[in-house]
Amino acid sequence: MSMINNEKDYFSTYYFHGLHVSIIGEGEPIIFLHGGPGGEHRFFLPHLLPLAKQFKLVFYDQRGCGKSKPSENNQYTIQEEVKALEMLRVELQLEKINLVGESWGSMLALLYAATYPDRVNKILLTAAIGITAEGFNIFAKELDKKLTEKDKAQLSYWAQILENDESALVEIFKIIDKYYVYSEETLKRKSKTQSNSTVNAEMGKDIQANYNLSNHVTKLKDIPILVAQGSHDILHPGLIQNLLLDHIPHAELVVIEQCGHWTVVEKPEVFIDITQKFFGTH
Repeated sequence: MSMINNEKDYFSTYYFHGLHVSIIGEGEPIIFLHGGPGGEHRFFLPHLLPLAKQFKLVFYDQRGCGKSKPSENNQYTIQEEVKALEMLRVELQLEKINLVGESWGSMLALLYAATYPDRVNKILLTAAIGITAEGFNIFAKELDKKLTEKDKAQLSYWAQILENDESALVEIFKIIDKYYVYSEETLKRKSKTQSNSTVNAEMGKDIQANYNLSNHVTKLKDIPILVAQGSHDILHPGLIQNLLLDHIPHAELVVIEQCGHWTVVEKPEVFIDITQKFFGTH
């Protein structure tokens, strides 16, 4: 791992095997897994920076996302992301890691833990999806139910443009972002982030085909798992009970009231408090 520059004076920014990694703070390390698929770590910023007073925060862009380099032939799989996270753990010389997984990142966290259970200390999931691709599919269906006919028509139009013009993503997000929050006012606080539509599409296909932890949840039994779900998430707490908690009985749920899918953006103070209490105890 070689340092290439500082995004800001308080960030150490690195490239590691083509992955863009940013580290801030001292103390117990926490690695953050962003959503998407195809998003980037800036989603967490600046909202979670106060945690750097107590913890070492490790952010990175997944392969092909943000400032990380694309994979060969633009092929992306969930197992490759697990391998990348394991390489990062080894490079950081951490015997065990604490994970915060947001949205798709929650699936990556669980998949990594089921693959390397002895390498995980604690897991905090937010905007969780579930233990199988069923949650991924239900999320899409629940979002579709919320869309107005006008928004559906506009999304269809921009999706066709997107096939040849990546800039159409901006218009797509203008339409759907409001459905990810409880209050549209909070969108003003969301950091401007990029999304890679190729990563999203390829990873989506792989999730559909291969994401299923049903026969591996026993490997998680010794890992403390906390789920912080927005009361008005697209996958509301009742759905997450069926999709995740019923399968991992020792996992605990805390509901963040008056909050949608983007808990970090809408209720950063609440999420910070949850994170401090969860990772600050042994």
